[in-house]
Amino acid sequence: MPHPYEPIAVGPIWDMLGPRMPPGVLGLSDPDVHLIEDRWVMFIGGFSTSFRNRLYRARLPAGAEPDQGGWVLDREPIVTDPPKRAWDTGGMHTPSYVPAHHGYPARLYYAGRASTRHYGKGSAYAIGVLTLDDHGGWQRHEVPVLRGWPGRASVLEPLVIAVEGGYRMWFLATPHEVGPGEQPDFELHVTDSADGIDWQPPRRFATTAEGFFDNAVYPTVQGWEMLLARGTNLHGTTPYPGQGPWVIQAASPSPDRADWSPPERVLDTDAPGTPPWMRRGVCGPSNVPLRDGRRLILLTGTHQAASWGQAARFRLAQARRLPVPSPYFLATGAIDLNA
Repeated sequence: MPHPYEPIAVGPIWDMLGPRMPPGVLGLSDPDVHLIEDRWVMFIGGFSTSFRNRLYRARLPAGAEPDQGGWVLDREPIVTDPPKRAWDTGGMHTPSYVPAHHGYPARLYYAGRASTRHYGKGSAYAIGVLTLDDHGGWQRHEVPVLRGWPGRASVLEPLVIAVEGGYRMWFLATPHEVGPGEQPDFELHVTDSADGIDWQPPRRFATTAEGFFDNAVYPTVQGWEMLLARGTNLHGTTPYPGQGPWVIQAASPSPDRADWSPPERVLDTDAPGTPPWMRRGVCGPSNVPLRDGRRLILLTGTHQAASWGQAARFRLAQARRLPVPSPYFLATGAIDLNA
């Protein structure tokens, strides 16, 4: 089934090597965008100036469209930090919002880190959930709703949608987050739940050979579409699997891979001319249908700068301040999929 879109990189919304970041954060990644009460809302993971991974919310002005810009990030995170020694005390990442469904309130799923290590051997993640209360606040579920298993101790990058029987979650299962010099060992798995809390035993959806890291699932006029992304080359490892999003299509958001078409690459971020902010790949896609029929994909890109020294030279060439010390530099931007 041919894909009818031609991707165009729109540009970054927030960029660690751009003019400035919103107050209180050093980096932002994995946007999850939804139209809530006639206003576009983005849930996003952020690394705060106090060196904590937290969940944030950004909004557009009432009536504004996502391709017009103007996102404003709330100064405070969505919830307070987990208590010490909690399963997610190391940080909260990659939000996935689901509106109220089947009598259950709105939920926000996320990956939580128990370890002090962000990546490499020893890093460990599980998947948790926040629930919207009657006062508009988010309440943290004290235990994870999904944990890893022997051989794939980390589960992260949840993508949850409402389905007729309850909820469906795709997620990444991996031994640990890939570290410098390592090759990725990524599998996508899928699981269902009647109530969004107790999940069935997961099954594999995409293999290690395919190397997909996360995804977005959304309806189209032809049926359903899934955008798949590989984990970006955070550490500048050479060689490394090719980067860029792929797309597959199906008549329904089926958990069975056989129901989906073969993957088709819609953007090669390794190709010459790729904007610097996404030169080492993209991840964390979120689908945004615009009123004029166009489809905007918000996502996170990894800058081509493979070290702080390279990033510093990039900033100085633009007459900007030196960048914050970081092992990699992220930007949140958009790809416009024009029909």
